[in-house]
Amino acid sequence: MGDRSEQFGSISIDWESEPVPNLGQYDSYEQAQEEFEWEVPETFNIATDVVTRHADKRGRVALFQRIEDETEHTYTFWELERESNRIANALKERGIERGDRVAIMSSRSDRVMLSHLAAWKTGGISVPLSVLYGADALEFRLGDCDPRVVFIDGGLTETLAEALADVESVDCVVGMDGEPASIDGVETVAFSDLDGEPDYDAVETAADDPAFILYTSGTTGRPKGVLQDHQSLLGWLPSFQMCFELPWHDTDPFLYATPDLAWIGGINLVLGSWHYGFPTFCHDTASGFDPETVFENIERYGPTRAVLVPGMLKPMAELDASQYDLRSLEVVMSGSEPVSKRLHEYVNETLGANLNEMYGQTEAMHLVTSCSQWMEAEPGSLGYPAPGHDVRIIDEDGTECDVDETGIVGLRKPDPTMFVELWNDEEATNRKYIADGKWMNTDDLGYRDENGQLWFKSRADDLIITNGYRVGPAEVEDSIRELDLVAEVGVIGVDDDRRGEIVKAYVELTDGVDAVEGFADMIRTHVRENLAKYEYPREITFVDEVPTTVTGKIKRSELEELDVEASS
Repeated sequence: MGDRSEQFGSISIDWESEPVPNLGQYDSYEQAQEEFEWEVPETFNIATDVVTRHADKRGRVALFQRIEDETEHTYTFWELERESNRIANALKERGIERGDRVAIMSSRSDRVMLSHLAAWKTGGISVPLSVLYGADALEFRLGDCDPRVVFIDGGLTETLAEALADVESVDCVVGMDGEPASIDGVETVAFSDLDGEPDYDAVETAADDPAFILYTSGTTGRPKGVLQDHQSLLGWLPSFQMCFELPWHDTDPFLYATPDLAWIGGINLVLGSWHYGFPTFCHDTASGFDPETVFENIERYGPTRAVLVPGMLKPMAELDASQYDLRSLEVVMSGSEPVSKRLHEYVNETLGANLNEMYGQTEAMHLVTSCSQWMEAEPGSLGYPAPGHDVRIIDEDGTECDVDETGIVGLRKPDPTMFVELWNDEEATNRKYIADGKWMNTDDLGYRDENGQLWFKSRADDLIITNGYRVGPAEVEDSIRELDLVAEVGVIGVDDDRRGEIVKAYVELTDGVDAVEGFADMIRTHVRENLAKYEYPREITFVDEVPTTVTGKIKRSELEELDVEASS
């Protein structure tokens, strides 16, 4: 089908009207940090920013979509504008007003994004939810945010009906792929039958008006609804420019967005691209991640930018990529966990692209990143705070830690990317702030090196103290995952009379591999040699499956329960 990037025409950005400066005007990262200033407007709406203002360019492509059965769709910004207006009118007819919640639980990228746009145009609050949630998980989230409308894939209707047994707020369920089965007391309608008019005057929202609720993955405790406002999009843009090196090239960027749009890590990448008028490619599949398909898509569509987290890069690196034409690819952004030196080399040498790592979290996205235009990437480093974000390693009093000293990764208030509140939980919201409310506690621990780079150590509540040494389990896990026979690993600290705690690893081996004699010693040796002698797991248990959340995070609480059961 040729290189799709040739079809766009030239993209011209009016930087004089941009609320976030063009980082390309600065000669260095240091200059950008010193001279950058926020220009957040008083009124701002994500939907009108990312779609409406580009809609008069009738031929400007916004989205290329490939669906599993080879069906393809292409949407221009004009088409997204008219279709989201139609849905916004349909929502308005059903009584959706400013502040009402609209839940979205679907794998269809076009309809997911249209539903978000429509909700924001009405002044509503969208709530993305994963299609992997069971009835209990769904019931908790719906009961917590009380949506009026739920958009859902048809195959999930039974799960939704079970979840709605104790949720009274839902008036309407919209089936993304046809009218869903009937649910007592609830209107059901097909997405295609929403019959609103294609013209709509979006509600004027303040920049700090609420836009969406994002539920944390619940690694420990019950999930929390993180409320974000419209200006959070602007807060993402400095890091977006850095990690994607935008728009500093003659080649117009074209983003290949791989993350699930049920998570903010996927949504904000599409929105960031659309803010600048760049096209995005999404591949909708129910069969899970397939590394060969990534190569096919890069060759077929010609994206210049791609989002590939380590869990994707690792299986890609096991395949022969030489048969594919990957020359369009210039930059890969990665995150969710530190990227090893081996994967950095793979992206540079095999994919022929720069790799930049990004750090953020649900409460504050796109805070820290690397940028090969400005600095040499160091594998495993989070990078540097993006211009406009004051991110430091601090103690509980807000005092900055010394070089190489482990402390809290803190974000200074105010910041446009910072969350508004934890939904329905004022006490938990207040706990997120320390040092008289001046700093947001990310609940991550890290340190700063002599060059000013930040490095992740662990989650604050996961830190293992062994014989006086502090060990971050994520760091140990990353090291063990480098071994070819390891599919997944979870690390926790367990009580020890002599050392306070010791490091224990639960290891899941790749299919068809048994825990052969001596393999545990091999793991210990590998960690000793690659991290530190005190960080190796003194106890190792081989399991059929390491428990993870739907986003792939290790459920350490379940591992701790396994350890208690084994000890009793």
